[in-house]
Amino acid sequence: MEREGKTLELQVRSRIQHYWAESIERTSVIYGHYLKEQEGDEVVISYFKSLSDIFYEIESGRDLSAQSKIDLDDLRERAQQIIYQSDVNRLFDSSVNEDIVQTLTSVQGASEALNNWIIVFDWKNGQFLTWDSVGRDAEEATKKYVDYERQFPADEDYEVVLIGSSDVATVRQTHSHYFGIQKFDSILESLDQSIVGFQTRMDIDVGSRQILALLVRKKYWGKKSTSVDTLRNHFVRGLITFDVSLQNLRAKGLINMPDAQAPISLNVKKKAEIEAYL
Repeated sequence: MEREGKTLELQVRSRIQHYWAESIERTSVIYGHYLKEQEGDEVVISYFKSLSDIFYEIESGRDLSAQSKIDLDDLRERAQQIIYQSDVNRLFDSSVNEDIVQTLTSVQGASEALNNWIIVFDWKNGQFLTWDSVGRDAEEATKKYVDYERQFPADEDYEVVLIGSSDVATVRQTHSHYFGIQKFDSILESLDQSIVGFQTRMDIDVGSRQILALLVRKKYWGKKSTSVDTLRNHFVRGLITFDVSLQNLRAKGLINMPDAQAPISLNVKKKAEIEAYL
């Protein structure tokens, strides 16, 4: 919709579409070019176009040819080399800004209601600039969004995003690249890694991911545990799917929980798998 000459964009994506969008946005931060706007080397842009086409084929239930996989991997290797050599934003030693995540979480408190957040990202330096909690009222949130766009104009390489969510953990999942890049072992995933990645994220429900994210954030690994009641009534209060989600995590062996009332902790042996889900 439009307000005071400003256009607000509402995006509806399938999970596989969101996975692709997160990949290109994360890469744009590292690369220092707006890849969605066709900025950057033609090889890098071609890689994401080809990846999008292949994801469409997969989502449509069609088999991929061996040659299409080979061609995509060739593009990926060439694109990755170009990105490594650019390093415009000097991000290769970056890390996730956990302080911002913790601050957002503390502001959110125990509220179960939808809250609106404004995030400002600085594309010149490839970093999270500032944020604001703008309450539940849509009209007021929109006014503040327009104010922030005036303060941080797009033509000066700022991006202002208005997000509605009842949980900061969800914001971190849907807009992860704004909070920093976790690691750079491989900027672009191979096709097989991508397929495993989005299938993994589809393998558990949102509630299960919310519980995992909370346990990871509070470092409940191995012998350090929390009770079912504390988890249910304080940490993820209001999670409607709590029992089903917890059972799902137990069934997959991601948490240590011998019986329904036992203390809960993350399974250290499944650390890599847990991180993949998040």
